[in-house]
Amino acid sequence: MHVDQKSVSSQTHRITYTHIKTRGPRICFMFSGLGYTYEKPLLYYVTMLMLKHGIDVVQIHYAYSKELMTKSTDEIADVMMQDIDLVLQDVLSHSDYKNIIFAGKSIGTIPLIQRVMKDEVYKDAVMLLLTPLLTRTELFESLLENTHKGLLVIGARDHYYTEEVYQLKTNTMNIEVIENADHSLDVLHTPTESLKALETVLNGIEKLL
Repeated sequence: MHVDQKSVSSQTHRITYTHIKTRGPRICFMFSGLGYTYEKPLLYYVTMLMLKHGIDVVQIHYAYSKELMTKSTDEIADVMMQDIDLVLQDVLSHSDYKNIIFAGKSIGTIPLIQRVMKDEVYKDAVMLLLTPLLTRTELFESLLENTHKGLLVIGARDHYYTEEVYQLKTNTMNIEVIENADHSLDVLHTPTESLKALETVLNGIEKLL
């Protein structure tokens, strides 16, 4: 296994990313949350799971102010894609991966749902939507048209949770609602239940791999 810390720039943007290479034929691009970074439990263990299966991992290191969340869903997607596209182009132009997986957490699901999932180039990619912002109408409506294989996970106590989430279940997209879990998929004041929630998510992802 080899780890590269890289950066890529355009005339207006510079973005860094970590590329963990297993030399396997598959790759997973990861889009973190604003405050939920790759060292936090969920994304840390999703990374470990990918490496276990010989899947390369790219962790994109963006940083935005909380003010971005006051923008429209499409504005957020456009801002984030300026950075994400630089990484996608840099990685995929130098490698020949057979399969692509995308994993987004919280705000990281916005460009994933609004842009990547609608791009014909990635029509066969597997989508892992971890605590998506389902109360944003545009996101929910986009997901209703989804045809990708994947997994959507959200906590029943997440402030972005909606009971309409089960409308999004398809033959290819599995839905996992974690009872009593919050936006971090933690079960408040109950470490053992939080670990069980994490195990549920990892088991759901492993079935897709």
